[in-house]
Amino acid sequence: MLPLLMAALLAAQPLPGVDFQNEGTLNGWDYHYTQKNGVIRDVTNVKYKGSTAIEARQTYIGETGGYHSETIDRGAQSVGEDRYYGQAIMLPANWQFHNQNVTFQQWSPEDPEGPWLLMFVQNDEIRFGGSGGISGTAGKIKRGEWTRIVTRFKLARDTGKFEVWINGTRVVSRTQTVLPKTSKTMRWSSGIYCTAWRTGKPAGQSTLSIYHDHHRIATSYALAEPANW
Repeated sequence: MLPLLMAALLAAQPLPGVDFQNEGTLNGWDYHYTQKNGVIRDVTNVKYKGSTAIEARQTYIGETGGYHSETIDRGAQSVGEDRYYGQAIMLPANWQFHNQNVTFQQWSPEDPEGPWLLMFVQNDEIRFGGSGGISGTAGKIKRGEWTRIVTRFKLARDTGKFEVWINGTRVVSRTQTVLPKTSKTMRWSSGIYCTAWRTGKPAGQSTLSIYHDHHRIATSYALAEPANW
């Protein structure tokens, strides 16, 4: 029994260079929340690897305001650190592409807190933008298939780095100021945020789900890439 117990304990320990890891469950995040009629839950019928994934769902209820369903990792990164954020996401096969921003992950300053950089689906593209001076298009996304995304932040003024990989290919690489405003730390949110519904009506379906699996924050691309673990 002792060797089995030791093996289980070792398996539970994060690898060197891995700051955070989640295999598609609500358990292990600092917290999760929903607004209005939102849902965030573990599911077993859709998954990238392992036994579960997280479904983040929102339903338009005919009013403006926030439509978030998210998991949160606090203190994900501090100024001066270089980190890679990996996860796999999937849009359902019946997803209707439309010209509205549907965010699936975002990074926010913590003290003082506020929005900073969102990564989202718009039409059939993965885009990013916000108030941090970083914006653009990373690439295409397909319905009914898992898409692996790794995002790098080197938080620094003159030698900051922002990079994105989609399904193993680096599609964005920029050297610029990358700082979460005046905060010394930032958090990572993963889920769904229907930003256009704050002030308007859905251009597509009134109920939207995005599936998430295999989250990691690590010190290298190889460790963060969902295909590698």
